[in-house]
Amino acid sequence: MATKKDGSVFDINSLFEQELQARDEDLRRQAALAMLPKLRPSAKVTMADFLDTLQQHKDVWTAVLGMSVVEFASILSGGPRAESAAPTTAPAKRTRISDAQKNSIKGAIVSVLGQHKDGLSRTEIAGQIGDNVLATIGVKRDELAAKLRQPLGELVGDRKLHTVGEKRLMKYHAGAKT
Repeated sequence: MATKKDGSVFDINSLFEQELQARDEDLRRQAALAMLPKLRPSAKVTMADFLDTLQQHKDVWTAVLGMSVVEFASILSGGPRAESAAPTTAPAKRTRISDAQKNSIKGAIVSVLGQHKDGLSRTEIAGQIGDNVLATIGVKRDELAAKLRQPLGELVGDRKLHTVGEKRLMKYHAGAKT
């Protein structure tokens, strides 16, 4: 088995599963978005029945929740998709952070949370990390909140942080839960 310079062993199965899961989620979202314009509910279907049917399919419902009302209505009516809020350029390709960047981000997270005893959400943590730190790490501000997910999860797993609340209301606090 291959080893890194610092002596830790690569976990090939874990890395493969993470990549596979990320691609699976992307493919499922694309499929859900592609099938939405093909829906043609009749006038006899009530809104409640229609939304209940959509909610039964997790991937489709997740895609719908990310849309604006105007975009959703436009897709269902067969008209052109409303892209007023979206940029006209192609979205940037996702990039992964290196282990060195991840370790630097972990240090920045612990430092920020050490100064905020009431805890912070992931986006609040991203807002508290200074531009000079970001330049050193090599991560852009607009992608920082998304890049914090994995380091935050690892810090919680290592018991260096603990969480309070669930999903969108989750706050991260420094130290293990007492």
